[in-house]
Amino acid sequence: MTKWLKTAVTSGLIIWSGAGIATAQTTSLADALVQAYTTNPQLRGQQAVERIAVEDVINQRGDLLPTLSQSGRLSRVKDLGNTGFGAPGNTGQATLSFSTRLGLQLYDGGADRLDVHAARMSLLASRQALKNVEQTVLLNTVTAFMNVRSSQAFVRLANNNVRVLREQVRAANDRFAVGEVTRTDVSQAQARLASALSTLAANRGNLMRSVDSYVAVVGSKPRNLRTPPPTPKIPSTVTKAEAVAISRHPRVVQAQFSAKAAELTLQSVNKNRHPQFDASLTHTIGRNTGTNTTLTNNSLTAEITGAMNIYAGGKLNSARRRALAGYEQSQANVQLQGYITRQSLRNAFTTLQVARASIVSGREQVRAALVAFEGVREEAKLGARTTLDTLNAEQEVLTARSNLVSAIRDEYVAAYSVLSEMGLLTAEHLKLGVPIYNPDVNYVKVSKQQSNPLGLKRSKIFDKLLKRRKN
Repeated sequence: MTKWLKTAVTSGLIIWSGAGIATAQTTSLADALVQAYTTNPQLRGQQAVERIAVEDVINQRGDLLPTLSQSGRLSRVKDLGNTGFGAPGNTGQATLSFSTRLGLQLYDGGADRLDVHAARMSLLASRQALKNVEQTVLLNTVTAFMNVRSSQAFVRLANNNVRVLREQVRAANDRFAVGEVTRTDVSQAQARLASALSTLAANRGNLMRSVDSYVAVVGSKPRNLRTPPPTPKIPSTVTKAEAVAISRHPRVVQAQFSAKAAELTLQSVNKNRHPQFDASLTHTIGRNTGTNTTLTNNSLTAEITGAMNIYAGGKLNSARRRALAGYEQSQANVQLQGYITRQSLRNAFTTLQVARASIVSGREQVRAALVAFEGVREEAKLGARTTLDTLNAEQEVLTARSNLVSAIRDEYVAAYSVLSEMGLLTAEHLKLGVPIYNPDVNYVKVSKQQSNPLGLKRSKIFDKLLKRRKN
């Protein structure tokens, strides 16, 4: 029994390291990150949100480009002017006409141009939101990966503890049968075994929850998770990490772009009392339905129209106040996101330092607990220690090893959390070797579909005017 017990206790030293028989189906942390990046629905959904923002730019830019439309009309006029009551009037003939209209906005005070720039800023903000979701998905993947590994280690530790305690219960019964111990010793061993079985059941439940969380993020069940590589390299001080975070974290940059979009929107809304001038060229052809060849109308109309809002029931001033409040809110949000980033970064950095210190002390705790357990067990053989002393010493070993497992898990999660709070937890920065989603590809594609010589020339003219005004 002594030889078996020693083997069972000391074998736990290699549980967390993942030593065992290698299999063909193994999953590394990089494998899990790649799968999450390519299949996670939250990330794919956010990519679609970014493409929606692209279409918002296209729609706003469309107001600056010419429009071409066609319309048809079928009409019949009944003359009631020269007939008495109840008498039939001159019904005339039905007329069929078609119109083709080319329209172009000449001037609106620059509001539409500002709306286009605001939409572009919103698009850049949506790209930062996409990057933030990417970081969240990858951090959740690391957390799920480490949670599964730690849960598996806890189950193995609990299984090992149950085996040891069952052997102790059997040994206590044998010694009680020959009068070496009392019924109290046997009951103490049995009580500790019952507690170990309860812990094993709880750990198995936690493992099932960890597996479910892993599937939700990665998309498949974990298979033989390999020992993760060393934690990523991060700055040596929190001040250095904070400098990177404030300038690069997506939540901060997104807030800055959103604030710029709100500022441009405010400038656009403040022009809601400016006059607007539009030009159009309309070609209309029509004929009476009773004839086959005669055109009753074949005209070309060119016109310039102007309009200006003077009063709209208070809506104009309300729109300005609303845009101003939105701009003030966006400015406050920039400051808020800076505070959140600093706090989150410092919390993650502190957690990382605590975890690393816990690993150092935890390894020493495991070593000392094993030495103490060996001593107490030998003393119990000589009658200098009770069964309860032996059980307590064995529990100290289990607690020390469990604490070490938790500390290693916390170190990995905290290290990647620091990287995330710095804005660097991306597939590109991690060099995952997977095709990176490039939002510029879709933007260029849809922009080419919208482009035409007249529109591009007009856009360039407006850009020059806007620059001159700023200068």
